[in-house]
Amino acid sequence: MVVEEERSSASFLNLFLGSVFLLNAGIFFFQALTKNLYPPLLIPLREAYLIDNTQAGLLVTLVFFGYALARYPSGIIADQIGCTKTILIGSTAMIISFIGVAFSPSYLLLALMTFILGVSSGIYVTAGYTLAVMIGSRKRATTATAAYETFGIFAGILSPVIVTIFVIYLSWQLLFALCGLMLTLVTLLFYRKSSLANRFESKYAVQNINRAEAVKRKPSSLLFKDPLIRRFLIWSILVGGFGALSLTGINSFIPTFLVEERNYSFEVANRMFMIVAVAGLTTKIAIGWLADRFGSKRVMFVNLTLLILFYIFLTLSHEHLHLIIVLALIGAASLNANTLINAYVLIYMPPRYQGSGFGLFSTAYTVIYSLGPFITGLLSGSVGLERAIQLSVSGAVIAAILILAAGYFVTQPQATQAL
Repeated sequence: MVVEEERSSASFLNLFLGSVFLLNAGIFFFQALTKNLYPPLLIPLREAYLIDNTQAGLLVTLVFFGYALARYPSGIIADQIGCTKTILIGSTAMIISFIGVAFSPSYLLLALMTFILGVSSGIYVTAGYTLAVMIGSRKRATTATAAYETFGIFAGILSPVIVTIFVIYLSWQLLFALCGLMLTLVTLLFYRKSSLANRFESKYAVQNINRAEAVKRKPSSLLFKDPLIRRFLIWSILVGGFGALSLTGINSFIPTFLVEERNYSFEVANRMFMIVAVAGLTTKIAIGWLADRFGSKRVMFVNLTLLILFYIFLTLSHEHLHLIIVLALIGAASLNANTLINAYVLIYMPPRYQGSGFGLFSTAYTVIYSLGPFITGLLSGSVGLERAIQLSVSGAVIAAILILAAGYFVTQPQATQAL
């Protein structure tokens, strides 16, 4: 009888752990929307606030910049007060920011609320990822992470459709207000399960106490004193930052480019922009396999080189079919570029440095690439959007050159020679 009750309790617990996972992933969906709603919305925002491409691009930059600044500190906060509390703080801040954006009467207030929206998403995301891994535990950590990230990918795919529907039939302000209200509901449901999430955090901490003690004996502060690791971090931050500087800046203006340079309607341009996200999703596993099979640096270099060509082809293409093909190729290359550098950093870093090293890398390279939309928008005001896209590939060119020069920066540990 006791055994049956224990089995029943375990089954009941697993059911509720599933609900905690889904609610956390639901919050991640809205976190992904904070960055994905802006690119297809730049033209309506320009018209609503009478701004140019530079100011519109700055809004996208502010989201990513705020997100970047909060990523590393959010990990420290989660370590101090727990993932569950950090998730609730970040999600509540996102709710306030979504509603603040919806009711911003001026561009300056909109920019401020957009920046806070980015910060709040950054506060949430590290804790959200960590809780997803805790629920998956070690045996199912990769599966749990992949399932968790799927919610963000769907946010990227659906954003152009959602924006189009609200702009044409309702209003973009209502879209942000509704995001805030829906996130409120998800957050309240997560709060109701917070005691269970806390219990799971405690269980995970007990299971990994020996590992935690080992980490304490090898403090992460030594990361900055190791010349090989320090040089690798500089290299990886520059490769990731400059590469993503191009893709973030250009991708943010693809819907605008299709409307203004290729004379598509707002609705059709946003539908075409979905191709980028879909192509990135469907090729992610294949690109990962190629990196494992042929080496990460080789695949990163080829991927960036092709991406440079695809962006140039975008500015030279005028036929509808050609544009469709180029957008698919851009999606496959651009949405996997960050995955390649992220995985390379995680694999390269010694276990005792993995958390602090990856956290520093994530914050630093995101700060660099957050400037992409602003730079592309600024260039478009001087030389036009088509030429601005061509000039914006310079970041990817620098990143590709740095990969060729990796031998100077990267001294491979014995265990990672194949990378």
